[in-house]
Amino acid sequence: MPLCTNCAHPVPHLYTIYQTAHNVRLSQCPSCHELADPYVEHDGLNVVLDLILLKRAVYRHLLFNRGAPPRRVVDGVSVKAGAEIEEGDEDWARERIRWWWTLRVGVGVVLVDAFIRWSQLRMLHSAETETSITWTRGAMVSFLRVLVGCLVETVAFHVGITVSSFLVLTGLEKAARWRIVRSEPMSGVRQQLRYSHISLCLLYSSLTKFFLLLLLSIWGPSSVTDATPPQYTHTIVFENASLRRIWEALDDDKLDREWVVRNVLGGMAAGFGLRVVLDCHPFFTTLVILSGWGIKTVVASVVSGWVGEEESIGETWLAYSIP
Repeated sequence: MPLCTNCAHPVPHLYTIYQTAHNVRLSQCPSCHELADPYVEHDGLNVVLDLILLKRAVYRHLLFNRGAPPRRVVDGVSVKAGAEIEEGDEDWARERIRWWWTLRVGVGVVLVDAFIRWSQLRMLHSAETETSITWTRGAMVSFLRVLVGCLVETVAFHVGITVSSFLVLTGLEKAARWRIVRSEPMSGVRQQLRYSHISLCLLYSSLTKFFLLLLLSIWGPSSVTDATPPQYTHTIVFENASLRRIWEALDDDKLDREWVVRNVLGGMAAGFGLRVVLDCHPFFTTLVILSGWGIKTVVASVVSGWVGEEESIGETWLAYSIP
């Protein structure tokens, strides 16, 4: 059953189609009396922008409402599309479709991640060895190794998050049953939660990370050689030693912006998505993210020795992987 993107209350349908496909009326949530899902009428660009901005409503739309059948009115008679299908069969069909969509999105995410890492690692290796970047057989083998490493790391991260989420939710249910914590009515999100929602949520959350990595690759800090000194230099001096150390830590030669985007901001985006899906206290969501990071770090340390043909590529890939 779809959910209201505003209050997560279950609704029977998101919109009604009258006679033709262009005659559509959005449904109203019976709980908050707002439109159940305004994203039904939004184009893909608005959905992607709201997903990058980490809006809670767009997660509910993509995870729980995408593909929900509408209600149709034919000759004044209300007919819900797919009503002839039993509820259990409809839920299983949507679960299979969701897993298939998760696989497709996951393949694209792994390819993009592998290409970004391989490009940066090859540039670093070329700068260290003073060689040009060319597409050779060795470069292709190196890319395939990075691709396999990203695939293994992604699978380990998703498995760790899923297992941790299962343990946390099971523990919360038992604690409520034993009256250790206050028992509250199960929300609509928890009623509709499936394991496919967790992996798909992590993939959607990675869009923010890749968007920022793209911006860094385009407008990143440029290296300045001795032959071309900067035309303008402004020095800020702090009398306080602590402020001075903090300011110096933000220098381009000391702060790895890509590491911050990939691990810190990427982890925060994943945590926000899990907060929407798991619908539990942020403390438990943080535990889930930390558990996934721990498993990802162990797997990355094991795979890093095999990723690149050159030793420096494997070590640098490990540095990008460990949070």
